[in-house]
Amino acid sequence: MVATGAPAERLHELLQQAVREALSLESALERETRALSSRDLDALNQAVTAKHQRAQSLERITREQTGLLTAGGFAPDAPGMEACLRAWDHEGSIRPLWGRLQDAMERCRRHNQINGGVVQAQQHQVQQALHVLRGDDLRTELYDPHGRTVASGPSRHISKA
Repeated sequence: MVATGAPAERLHELLQQAVREALSLESALERETRALSSRDLDALNQAVTAKHQRAQSLERITREQTGLLTAGGFAPDAPGMEACLRAWDHEGSIRPLWGRLQDAMERCRRHNQINGGVVQAQQHQVQQALHVLRGDDLRTELYDPHGRTVASGPSRHISKA
């Protein structure tokens, strides 16, 4: 049985839903990683759609959780949640869910950062290729003996290479 009282029971339900959604978001981010590395556009679109849906669902759950905490007199932040858990989680059934949610969201944050880095690196590669094809002046930044950046000589146009 969950901690007594309707607000505590609802918080338990919300955290269960949030954990499920966070795990689904993590799965979508993993699919996004695979699609980015294999450059599979269809799989990438599916993963991004799933990621967006999970994020929207988590936002809805978070809004309801925030309202529940506020109505209970707790701040809608981490210290407020800790105070709420001390007040409502007499049987210790809500805190583990909160921990699982925090862990899952941290993994999602890391996956999202990695995916963002991959996208940024791929964009940089595409822009470099476009510059070469256009014959833009691509000066490479190098370091002098004092650690300051200096530009190398002008690059050659692809038609002159």
